[in-house]
Amino acid sequence: MTSVAVDYFSSKRVPYVSYLTCGSKMSNKNQVYDLIRNGMRVSMQMIDKDDAAIKKNLQQWLVPVGVLLEWGCDGSQIVLETASRATLFDSVHMWLILENEILSEASVSTSLDVLRRMNLSVDADVVVAINKGAQYDLIDVFNFGKIQGNDLEKKHIGTWRPGKGLNVSLSGFKYYDRWDFHNLTLRAISVILDRPKVFKPEMLSDLGYTVGVSVMTKIVTQQLWVLKEMHNFRFNYTIAGRWIGSPARNSTLAVTNSLYWGEQDISCTCARIFTQWLDWVDVFFPSATTLETKFYYLIIEKGVGGYENRFLTPLSPGVWWCTIIACVACTIILAISSYLEAREEPGLYAAFSVYAVICQQAYEDGVQLFEEATSSQGRRLILLVVGLMSMLLYNYYTSSVVSWLLNAAAPTLADMDALINSDLELVFEDIGYTRGWLDNPGFFYYSGYKNPKEDYLRMKKVTMAKRTTPLLQAAAAGINLIRTGDYAYHTEPYTAYQVLSKTFEDKELCELGSLQMMSPAHVYIMAQKRSPYKQFFVWSLMRLLERGHTSAVRGRVSGYRPKCSGRTPRALALGQAAPAFIVLAQVASFSVIILLCEIYWYRVQGKKQAGSTLNNREHNAQEVRTRTDSQGA
Repeated sequence: MTSVAVDYFSSKRVPYVSYLTCGSKMSNKNQVYDLIRNGMRVSMQMIDKDDAAIKKNLQQWLVPVGVLLEWGCDGSQIVLETASRATLFDSVHMWLILENEILSEASVSTSLDVLRRMNLSVDADVVVAINKGAQYDLIDVFNFGKIQGNDLEKKHIGTWRPGKGLNVSLSGFKYYDRWDFHNLTLRAISVILDRPKVFKPEMLSDLGYTVGVSVMTKIVTQQLWVLKEMHNFRFNYTIAGRWIGSPARNSTLAVTNSLYWGEQDISCTCARIFTQWLDWVDVFFPSATTLETKFYYLIIEKGVGGYENRFLTPLSPGVWWCTIIACVACTIILAISSYLEAREEPGLYAAFSVYAVICQQAYEDGVQLFEEATSSQGRRLILLVVGLMSMLLYNYYTSSVVSWLLNAAAPTLADMDALINSDLELVFEDIGYTRGWLDNPGFFYYSGYKNPKEDYLRMKKVTMAKRTTPLLQAAAAGINLIRTGDYAYHTEPYTAYQVLSKTFEDKELCELGSLQMMSPAHVYIMAQKRSPYKQFFVWSLMRLLERGHTSAVRGRVSGYRPKCSGRTPRALALGQAAPAFIVLAQVASFSVIILLCEIYWYRVQGKKQAGSTLNNREHNAQEVRTRTDSQGA
């Protein structure tokens, strides 16, 4: 009897077998040894003595397990009923039920009669082997959906004969033989913000922008509709307002808790999944698409802007040092030349002359030499060298700085810290995952990992901020708030661009900035925990991905993204040129101080000169009087 079981489980490459039999253990040891000799680990259970053993041996869903059941035993019907309640008719548990034709013709219930009442589904891996003496007839048994009211499906897949072995006609993977779902109705739940009074399924699949319908919902709907037409099933929709909800009973309806309660079969949308939610639902691979969100705002033109000091970078440190050394050498040579020319204070004269030439100015100490034509040739040569050097440095330096300023990125907000420190008031799209983030401090939905900045942003810019407008806004209203320049609006790029493309002009698009709040994160279609449809949909979605359907759907639904044409020039922010203005202000202040010192010095010298002139006049007058008196005497 076990030869058919050995050949069958060997063809399925089953590593473990649970043998459910009756009678004496010693009488069944040969069958167990046959399975063990073929590389299978076997556990044997006497179901006529312990009908609860199936729960202990089979309630696991990590590795494939073969289940060999002898239908002639007392308690075999109880085994099937227990397995049905424990959802053990799935792709992980591969059942082989051995039945004699004599029992089938008797008045007792056959295994097929009992299986008709069991909770089988499309992923069931159940084969009934009926012993007809010379051979075993193998019948594949499954149901496209017992809960949905479908009848038991039976298909003769082959025979087993002694000496000839197994002859099975299955065409590979089982879903090729279960292609047509016979108009099966699956219960599907999707998400639309502000659930409409009249729902039409086309709202979930239209390629254009639909208010309240996320782009990831449209992508999933397009993918599932391809499978729906291909495999002949349909959906009965339920609409919720949120993706994630508490699994507690009487909680607000959401996608996850409706699947957890078993009220829905599949989600006609997708969501970003965190580890704790996998206790509620199962997810289908591969991911349907990616979800990302951004803050959109107008680039700030008022204030100093982002301070960025790059005004020393056009010249390397080596060039700066060579320039300084050359200026010092020229100053020394000019000072020596001035000394030989008998100028007053040759050191000051040389330093100011070189400095004036570097600043593209002229300097003259006002002293006229007797032999100017011949004695100042060295001075002229030095000033010519310094002038040429400074002109080349100046041209190269200014061209490099201007080029950097013109090619620099717009002064946008670089990170979350810049957003927190800005004066922008935050406004969010009214969508389920944003409400969940706002209501749960310590839940880092956007980062995907523990990020205290998220909590700080929520506390400073949302909880404790003074508001002038409601926090949650529809897309059209939120985009209009951006125009004022006082708000940053948080939404998905698809939603933002669908509104921007219709309302923003090119100049406004060029002034538009964005800050990534959620980096592109994979989102997945969800189903009930240990869903009977998981294996089918994972296989089907992989086929769609391999054949290009997935990328085609994403391309069709993604929509048009308007971009700045580049024809509108961008004004440079003050922050990018702030270092130059600071240096200019410092030098201007220093020149004012020098001017005041010169005025003061001039006045002091003027008073001294006036005093000495007066003294000289008095002295001359005294001498005249003295001479006059002498002559009179």
